[in-house]
Amino acid sequence: MEVPDFEVGFTVTPSPHHPIGAKGVGESPNVGSVPAIINAVVDALKPYGVRHVDMPCSPARVWEAMQGRAAPPV
Repeated sequence: MEVPDFEVGFTVTPSPHHPIGAKGVGESPNVGSVPAIINAVVDALKPYGVRHVDMPCSPARVWEAMQGRAAPPV
């Protein structure tokens, strides 16, 4: 429900710039966003003594971390 509908397409033209013809899909700009968000959550919870929150950073995991207990896996 939180992800829009999309259609997967395929390309038949290999990239001439890569040895196996692979093409990127723009992952590079997104690689740092998840650790940045987790670090921001941990930083915000520093007054509670939290030093680590497992991903995915669900509300239950944040609450359990604030209580000093390990959250169940989501």
